[in-house]
Amino acid sequence: MTTALVNDDLLDDEIVQNPSPYYATLREQFPCYWNERWRGWVLSRYDDVYTTLHSPKFLADRITPWYQKRLSEAERERYKVTYEALHSFVVFTDPPDHTRLRRIFSRAFTPKAVQTMRAITEDMVRWHLDQWEAGKTIDLNAEFAYPLPANVISTIIGARREDLDKLQHWAEAITTLLLAGVGDDTRLDRAQDALIQFKAYLKELYDERIDNPRNDMMSWLMEVQRTDPLLTVDDVLHSCIILLNAGHETTQTLICNTLTTLLELPEQFEFLRNNPQSMRTAIEEGLRFNGPLKGTIRLAGEDMEIHGQKIRKEDRILLLMGAANRDPAKFQDPERFVATRDPNPHLSFSHGIHFCLGAPLARMEAEIAFNEILRRFPKMEVKSDIRWEPRILGRSIEAPIYLQLG
Repeated sequence: MTTALVNDDLLDDEIVQNPSPYYATLREQFPCYWNERWRGWVLSRYDDVYTTLHSPKFLADRITPWYQKRLSEAERERYKVTYEALHSFVVFTDPPDHTRLRRIFSRAFTPKAVQTMRAITEDMVRWHLDQWEAGKTIDLNAEFAYPLPANVISTIIGARREDLDKLQHWAEAITTLLLAGVGDDTRLDRAQDALIQFKAYLKELYDERIDNPRNDMMSWLMEVQRTDPLLTVDDVLHSCIILLNAGHETTQTLICNTLTTLLELPEQFEFLRNNPQSMRTAIEEGLRFNGPLKGTIRLAGEDMEIHGQKIRKEDRILLLMGAANRDPAKFQDPERFVATRDPNPHLSFSHGIHFCLGAPLARMEAEIAFNEILRRFPKMEVKSDIRWEPRILGRSIEAPIYLQLG
């Protein structure tokens, strides 16, 4: 294993606030680095991260080893509900379970479903922006970036709009556990309590739709269940939990990260106002430049060697997509935001069999939202300091984010 010649503290404030120099050091000098503090390997070059995401030698299921080997018998009993839920999340499964679960998701994203999602998004964007007016100072996160995707995904799922605060509370507890944020020692208990309440809430919606199906994701998944004897009620409920949890978090962060970046680059902002047809490539660049996820985790499925380092079976491996997305070996002038960059093979939605199924929804929401915001408000200014939250896997700006509208 390599000697600790670089900072092992992935939550060091200097790294959190500006990770690019750290990423460059890793890519150039330590492409396969043993981080003693994190107790795992770190890969930072584009080709290595891409290859690992596609290779069956690396496993997405890090939940089972944690549950079976790191918890005591009493803890395994205590956190059984958490394990059962997380183990059924498609992002934490490998074939053949992953193949079955992904097929369920893909069959729910029909053309009719996508059309419904677009109509809901357009209505929600207009409704939120109708509350804004020039000269007003708004909190981007609280008044738009959080409620828009949360309302969209909860409506798509079939949740009641008046229950949005409860859904947000449960999602926050689960996200804190999954994205390795800085929290207290109770976060595992908080996540389990949230999962129990979340599941009970969704079961009520499920029961309502047995005899009265609607045009929503819960009903679409239940329709798949009626033709697939292997699909259980828990599969449907856990699928809705992960969609609700990931469906708003990613888009919320994408909106905040990208809009604040554009406001620091007035020429790019003005270009997109005058060329809304370029918004799709700008969103891809936002995902590359400051995407919602800095990294993801895999486990080595066998003993192997990478860049001369001996990796042992079940070693943890942190894939730094944030570093890969700024690799000069793959991207020209990677430290510059280029709204028209094309092609843009970033890894922010993962890649391979675990490519994010919700990516089209996140892209659609962001495109509709940004074009409408820039059309209505030609001048905006960030009025608060931009500070990034201390998370190992996620990259998001600390709230509040105040914008003055012009």
